Amino acid sequence: MRSIVCRYETAELLAEAVASPDRELPVVRKTRVSDAPESSRATVDGEWVLAIVEVGASARATAAAARVRRHGETTALVFEPRDWARVRSLAKACKKDSPVTDRSPGVRKSSTPPRSVVKKVAEDGARILLVDDDVEVRDVVTAILEAVGFEVEASRSGEEGLAKLERSAFDLVVLDWTLPGMSGLDLCRAVRARWARLPVLFLTANATSQDVVDAFAGGADDYVVKPFRAPELGARIFGLLRRAGTT
Repeated sequence: MRSIVCRYETAELLAEAVASPDRELPVVRKTRVSDAPESSRATVDGEWVLAIVEVGASARATAAAARVRRHGETTALVFEPRDWARVRSLAKACKKDSPVTDRSPGVRKSSTPPRSVVKKVAEDGARILLVDDDVEVRDVVTAILEAVGFEVEASRSGEEGLAKLERSAFDLVVLDWTLPGMSGLDLCRAVRARWARLPVLFLTANATSQDVVDAFAGGADDYVVKPFRAPELGARIFGLLRRAGTT
């Protein structure tokens, strides 16, 4: 499933967008330096995508499956009722956070830290190593985790991820099963052999029972199958960090 990241600069703009009676959200794209040609290709009418909706002023975000609807040269996303309710809840929460005071440059718009779609774990956030060779997945997962207060560093291979683990400390590893060179399972085993208490979560399309069994036998602490929902991923990660004593 492809992803589309939509960034609304203010809660007011998102509130205006969710007023649609058709559960339709105009696409406001967020440009990422790491965007590849594959991730920026034209969307197809009727295509299902993972929509990441961010509100810049509040540091809040949510994610849900949505269907692409083309209107000539413009694009919109159509949500199922349950997912539309999640987007509307995000708009209400962001609007509640927005103050009606000083809007001059450099002035923080809220004196209290925003609540996330899961929970803001700490003022500085836990450090998470994300290992996945798919640029779209890295961008989506990074956006989700950074939106709820985590610090994320991404790697495109198991070897690169292992090298980063040797150079600096992380609180949790999120990895894919299928990687170039060293597999995710091999990386998990290497992590468990050297960092026994470091939580490892598989985020992968491999969904067979044997894959799950092999992952846990290799030292994994949790297993999430793609496509996934952002609140579930955040809750799983927060639970692992809490059990590890990070939060």
